[in-house]
Amino acid sequence: MIRSSVLLLSPLLLFSGLFGASLRADEIAVGGALKGRVQLSGSIVDTGCVMSVGNEGQAVVFQPAALHGLIHGDASFQRPLNILLSGCGGELDSQGQTSSLRALKLTFEGDSSGRYFDLQGVAQGVALQIKDSRGKLITPGMSLDGAARADDAIELNYFLELVGTGSSLQAGNYHATVKLSIEHF
Repeated sequence: MIRSSVLLLSPLLLFSGLFGASLRADEIAVGGALKGRVQLSGSIVDTGCVMSVGNEGQAVVFQPAALHGLIHGDASFQRPLNILLSGCGGELDSQGQTSSLRALKLTFEGDSSGRYFDLQGVAQGVALQIKDSRGKLITPGMSLDGAARADDAIELNYFLELVGTGSSLQAGNYHATVKLSIEHF
């Protein structure tokens, strides 16, 4: 979402500016006329991207697996996370034309366990690791910069994996909530 602060000139301010009058509500002009000043602020918000994660609940489900599989790097502890962004729109340049290149800033946020995301539940000694398609570790709160054409759909590919934290393992159910923030400008 794009946010900008804007100062809007009201017609009263513009009209009085044409005649050289300064407006302030707390002053009385010569001849007994009241003066006033109006200042407004607000935000201009661009349309957001449409995000698809692959299912309606935007959930990634790991299948049940044995603890020894976690120790040996079993693939059942890994899941792809494919995010499709579309409809991000384009900005208008100074000539009113749509700009085709959009900058993106992504941040994965969640409870942190050092370099990994914490899990909640009965299971102990495990955390969630996120890597990008090149194998780069994504840590909680890390900003990821990128750019894409505004008229294209953008596919972001990540891999989620359960990893040991170094503390003793305990079997049980677990869950995590990871928030993905996307800024485009």
